[in-house]
Amino acid sequence: MKPEDKIPVFPVVIFPKKIKDIVVQTSEESNYPLNYIAAALFFAASVAVGNFRTLMAGTIKVKAILFMALIGTPGSGKTHPINFAVAPFLKLDKTSIQWYQSKLEEWRKAPPESRGRKPKAKQYRVQDITMEAITKILGQTKRGIFVFVDELKGWISSFNKYRNGGGDLEQWLSLYNGVPITVNRKGEDDIIFVADPFVSVIGGLQPGILPRLFGGSNMDNGLFYRLLFVNNNDDGKPLLWKKADLPSGCDQKWEEIINLILKNDGSKDENETIYSFSDAAWDYIVDWQNSNEQQYAEEGPESVISIFRKIQDYCLRFCLIIHVMREAAGEIPRSKTIDEDTALRATILAEYFFLTAKETYNLVQTGGVNHGKFFDLLNCLNSSFNSDQAVAVGERIGISRATVFRYLRQEADGMFLKRTGFGTYVKIG
Repeated sequence: MKPEDKIPVFPVVIFPKKIKDIVVQTSEESNYPLNYIAAALFFAASVAVGNFRTLMAGTIKVKAILFMALIGTPGSGKTHPINFAVAPFLKLDKTSIQWYQSKLEEWRKAPPESRGRKPKAKQYRVQDITMEAITKILGQTKRGIFVFVDELKGWISSFNKYRNGGGDLEQWLSLYNGVPITVNRKGEDDIIFVADPFVSVIGGLQPGILPRLFGGSNMDNGLFYRLLFVNNNDDGKPLLWKKADLPSGCDQKWEEIINLILKNDGSKDENETIYSFSDAAWDYIVDWQNSNEQQYAEEGPESVISIFRKIQDYCLRFCLIIHVMREAAGEIPRSKTIDEDTALRATILAEYFFLTAKETYNLVQTGGVNHGKFFDLLNCLNSSFNSDQAVAVGERIGISRATVFRYLRQEADGMFLKRTGFGTYVKIG
């Protein structure tokens, strides 16, 4: 890994050409960080895949649910790419809510004996993140919903806000897995039960608050390992406005893709489409999982293994999303079988998110400061080295002796280094 590549670049190769072109053109024309816009579009595709498509991997039932966090300092351009990606859903929400308000007004004006059922509002985006609100909306739309908040800090902090003796964390961990949830309504005897929930979550996080959110015992509650992290290669650079605003019509092209995915999901007939792997695709996924599991189990530390085991679960979800995107873009015919090419792309994306999770874990452990110079040092060292060699390399690239030893103390036996003896180290990954 070269010093300039210390933060991984989102592998746009996983997209079909039509969507990859939208990613690249939108990044260039609107100056959106490529990592952010690519990840945001992938997230939006997961929402469109929704609850009417399921991938069966053996006995495992896989839904396209994603929990995603865009990491960056204020002003690094996290919000605009997400707004662009989810704009088609907000447009559909506007139409749906206008219909609902009209029908509700008619219902209220009608005599009680002839009203019939009260109309229900259907929506994609949810802004009220209390568990009661989430489950109520899920009860009205089987297709699924997404939560988008500018700062995920508020979402995470809300877990303990409304419930005595616990919080909503356990419910959110259940939602991540798409398992049934039950919520007792506040101040009432009524119970809300959702048998098949689908909620994807996206938002931003600032590096400086990562230790407070995930440090110490907070790392043990499982939420960190369920988040997909996206870091920005250009964090700190000014996001200058441009005179041309999407002249190529990327927004319309993206809306067409989303609408095609929604159109073919079987929701009109309430029928769930079940996908499965081809033999070659499943063999590829299994070989990838087994080889990496063995490697990380041997290398350690335990945090690396924990990260990989969640990422391997996500890899199956990536397969479903990538397959549906390829169908919508006309790259492959509609099929219920995941092919080997899709499996390959999913593993490439999984390995990207594995690297970003390791990087984010490092930010948690080192106080949320991105030690760019540490990675410059690391990339100039051999796979195994001693402290004298590290000091010599540090002097050559402008890092003081004291700073080199500080890095070695902080990073030894962490995500990127392993101490093998007194003053000797090997690089991990």
